[in-house]
Amino acid sequence: MARPKGDAAVNAARKREILKAAFDVFSRDGYQGSSLSQISEIVGMTEAGILHHFKTKANLLTAVLDYRDEASRGLVEGFNTDGIGFVKAWLNLVSYNISAPGIVELFCVVSAESTSANHPAHQFFKKRYAETIAMATEAMTDLQKNNYIRKDVDPEDLGRALIALSDGLQVQWLLDRNWDMLEEQKSFFRRILHPKAQELTGLAIA
Repeated sequence: MARPKGDAAVNAARKREILKAAFDVFSRDGYQGSSLSQISEIVGMTEAGILHHFKTKANLLTAVLDYRDEASRGLVEGFNTDGIGFVKAWLNLVSYNISAPGIVELFCVVSAESTSANHPAHQFFKKRYAETIAMATEAMTDLQKNNYIRKDVDPEDLGRALIALSDGLQVQWLLDRNWDMLEEQKSFFRRILHPKAQELTGLAIA
């Protein structure tokens, strides 16, 4: 006999509850330093109950990383337009991250752990960085083609520099939130963009 449709809604709600709890635990303690028992205590269910939904702790981590990206996915759609759209979308994403420090903590902790080849998120972050570098490089290439940045710089070098800067600033901001991470990101773009591009992106200083 088919199970009532209400069961699907209940299961979906339960999975979201587990994801939220796992997000908090992984953000605080990392993947290696956390356990399913910590998550089970928060949601009030057994470890077996969690594994019923996600099969393994590694699967749960991957689901949490996807859950983390859900919140910011709409903000990065502008990355695929052009170089100016990329700059605007990037700064929107930084603004969002400032409002959601837990997301930044999860990224910083788990991405650092995942440099080990046997970490369950290794391939996730390897693919994510490759895609982000490609996206940033494409944007820098478009900006260069439109004479918005210097012709004698390598677009990929600029893309990698932006990502490295962003990652480093996030760690510094988590340690001391009494300074403006968004302004530091804007300063990077002001250093590389010609005045016209600064006007188009809203970065020009009157």
